[in-house]
Amino acid sequence: MAILKGKKTEVDRLPAFNSVGTYTIDGMKSFNAYWPAAHQDPVKMAKLGSALHKLASLEAAVVPFELTLEAETLGAPIEFFNDRIKWPTAKKFIAKTVNDLKLPSTPSEIMHMGRIPIVCEAIKILKKEFEGIIPVVAYICCPFESISSYLVDSVEFFKKCKSEPETIHEFMKATIPYYGEIANAFKEAGADIITFREEAVSLNNIHPKYFDELVKPYLKDLIRQVKPPRILHACGQLYSPSLEIISKLVECGAEALTLEESTPMDKAREIVDRIKPNYPLGGNISSYRVLHQGPNEKIIKIVQLTIDQGSDMPMPGCDFWLETPTKHVRTFVETIRLHDLGENQ
Repeated sequence: MAILKGKKTEVDRLPAFNSVGTYTIDGMKSFNAYWPAAHQDPVKMAKLGSALHKLASLEAAVVPFELTLEAETLGAPIEFFNDRIKWPTAKKFIAKTVNDLKLPSTPSEIMHMGRIPIVCEAIKILKKEFEGIIPVVAYICCPFESISSYLVDSVEFFKKCKSEPETIHEFMKATIPYYGEIANAFKEAGADIITFREEAVSLNNIHPKYFDELVKPYLKDLIRQVKPPRILHACGQLYSPSLEIISKLVECGAEALTLEESTPMDKAREIVDRIKPNYPLGGNISSYRVLHQGPNEKIIKIVQLTIDQGSDMPMPGCDFWLETPTKHVRTFVETIRLHDLGENQ
């Protein structure tokens, strides 16, 4: 929390944190909080959201655990894969235009729809248990990713970015108030930090000029609607020798940016310090190749390298891999706690 408030020089060490998913199968087993029940039961959701804190001293409790929540409230039919531990997904795409979405008559109604009340109740449970100990984090899947992944056929959506940009504008304009209401509902329920997951805007998906036109104005507006502290998380490649989107993401107004391993931390640090020195960056340790696969020696080496390259919040580049052993999470936490900031601070 101090880092997000711009007080990095006042901390004794960096946080062992994750701004996005903190669930594992070990956590499900330890607290009998399996999927899909943990997506639909606030008590189980709270147990799984805090499992890695209790098992490995991770310094965050995070809910929810997947990215269909917002699309579901707008009409997407969701497959939860009962009796299987698998990420929920949309059964089918329902929209070609914004008129196909099931938008409530007013944005405030959305906080009572779908699983939004379940997440809010889980946040309240976590806040009561962990206030003053670790931050409670809630994340939302932002409109550009949410719509393009779960409401509109992904291939058609990205084609329209070039051929029918007005259609994309219509989707974004119409939905931003609803996503803002969801984020604020989580904040009002007690979330200390809101993470905005906009993971469809990497160089792998769109050119920065389309980000400027179709995403940035709406993302800035969405973030502005929510009280600090706020983290913006982006997966995928955000930097190449000829193009980068990192500076544009920083300009969206969140208090920090967290990155996946596809983006080199040293390059991100260099770009950010040119436009906003000491702006907090988090990431970019591979959830699978490092934290899941290990071994411990590799985890220690990569955590230290990530800090040395400029990460203020060394963390997985995305959600913890489901099968990550708890012992690897412990190594991750202990390495950060023991790291001497020294001149890095």
